[in-house]
Amino acid sequence: MKKIMFLYHVKEREYEIIERIRLQILSCSDDVEIKIEEFYASIKVVVEFQPDVIVSIPPRDCYSSNYLTMMKLLTKAVIISMTTEGNHGFDDSVVQDLIGYNTYSPRLVDYYIMWGPKTGKVLGKKLLEMNKVSDRKRIKIAGYAFYEVEGIKALYERHPEYDKILGWMRNYERKVLVLTGFSPADWKVQDYFYLGFFGDQRSLSRVSDEQIEKALKTKERFTRFREKYIDDVIAAAEQLTDIGFVVKLHPVEVNSRIRYYNRLSEYSNIYVISVAFPVGALLPEVDVMVHYNSTTNLEAYIYGVPTIYRYDGTEENLNDCLEESTYSYSLDERETFIRCIKGKCEFKRLPRTEKKLFELFNWRMDRQYKPVEKIAAYVYHARKAQSISIFEEELSKAVISKEGKDIEKWMLFKLLTGKTGWKTLYVLFALMKIQFIKILVQIRRTEKKK
Repeated sequence: MKKIMFLYHVKEREYEIIERIRLQILSCSDDVEIKIEEFYASIKVVVEFQPDVIVSIPPRDCYSSNYLTMMKLLTKAVIISMTTEGNHGFDDSVVQDLIGYNTYSPRLVDYYIMWGPKTGKVLGKKLLEMNKVSDRKRIKIAGYAFYEVEGIKALYERHPEYDKILGWMRNYERKVLVLTGFSPADWKVQDYFYLGFFGDQRSLSRVSDEQIEKALKTKERFTRFREKYIDDVIAAAEQLTDIGFVVKLHPVEVNSRIRYYNRLSEYSNIYVISVAFPVGALLPEVDVMVHYNSTTNLEAYIYGVPTIYRYDGTEENLNDCLEESTYSYSLDERETFIRCIKGKCEFKRLPRTEKKLFELFNWRMDRQYKPVEKIAAYVYHARKAQSISIFEEELSKAVISKEGKDIEKWMLFKLLTGKTGWKTLYVLFALMKIQFIKILVQIRRTEKKK
């Protein structure tokens, strides 16, 4: 029986995609066991499960790459990196952020599953440059599961909030969907550090004053933007009381339990969705969508929903964004924005948007879109993991890292307390392998001192 382990990082963003892939695999084979776990909380579960395949998001920080390196050492599983990032640019800084500043073996990740051909080409080139992939052929293009309109419908209809949300929306003939995504406004410097804003620094004390000032300016910009953005939504709701405004919080905001949006509960024609809920469940029900350069602008296009883009003029890719939305208004154009909602917003074909949908998501208006089937096939048929040599420096780095030491301590505890069961020999052999690698590290260090 084949064993597959899916590891998610942000449950609100990734779990539903993973669940759809799981169901697709099970519909094609009974001879498979699948588990879904949270990344950092389930390392012990992974070791005990001994999967043949591990699927996770890209290991773009040292913590996740160390964990996955240890998992490969201990399970010999095929490692698949499945992209969860959406609408992004391709300038050097963005690509570097997506790839990560950390280093790991080119044989750690066996396959990278990406959404679109341009993403695969640009990120693939960077992965090769940074020696994070052994062969360009290991990058696969599949599309994005949440843009599969027919497939997502069955998923959201069983969502526990579906009837409640749709019931409220039926009170209004016209509905406006408003997207948020301003969690950096609530982050502290420590949050920016843990989320990789300062690169691959291992200690906050090593972050320069200049880097901290840059983080604080980012926080200030998001705070200012959110204030104007939400104030305009409130002003529109106050003037247009016969229109229902559905405000959907970003998955990260849901996960962080941000209280800022509580102020919207004062308005009877504003409904705040503060739980993880797929946008695809809402788009067929609304007349227009308001956004701030969200990936969902492209998703709305697939559903034929016109969009209104709000901006403050500081965006690096502003001209592109203006061409990719049906309507665009700066945050200084409140009354024009409200008049647009009051009038009838019509959907328009946008060549630039369709080009971007293909480049980023492999989507075309004139063909069937089945990304879940593709991803499921890649995962199920994955065979022959690349092996990382015990003499490779990246493996040694993972073994002596905090993540490696935590796993070693847990395995030693299992062995000494007799809780290994039938896997006693496996745990013993794994610990011997770890000790051998640590000896090699000491030998290298001694040689460098000579």
